[in-house]
Amino acid sequence: MEELKRDLETLNISLVFLILIILAVLLSLWSALLQREQLTLAIRGGEPGRIPDPNPIRRQGSAITVGCLGFFLCLALSTLSKARTAGDPAAERSAQVNVWASLLVLLAAILRLVDLQTVEREPQTALLEETTLPD
Repeated sequence: MEELKRDLETLNISLVFLILIILAVLLSLWSALLQREQLTLAIRGGEPGRIPDPNPIRRQGSAITVGCLGFFLCLALSTLSKARTAGDPAAERSAQVNVWASLLVLLAAILRLVDLQTVEREPQTALLEETTLPD
């Protein structure tokens, strides 16, 4: 009975982290909509600077995602430990696959967050000013 209560608590915490991931996706959607609005204004000859910068919103969503995926990696490691203790080869193999999947997804999210931070710190050249044509 105690194990079932612990499992229920873990599931409840997982639901909170899933809701946070949904929030991160909504932040990403919002930043994409802001960027689209900036481009639309630029095409129409307006001032895209009137629209808020989408990068801080994108960075927040990315940071939330990294935190959530860290939790799910810890959960996968815990599941692997339990599977090894139980001595069930099929459960252990499945848990190992889930650990690797969680690790790879977390690493991808970390790379994205680091890239967002790096791009924001470095000076950017407008796409229209870049050219590969000889002078």
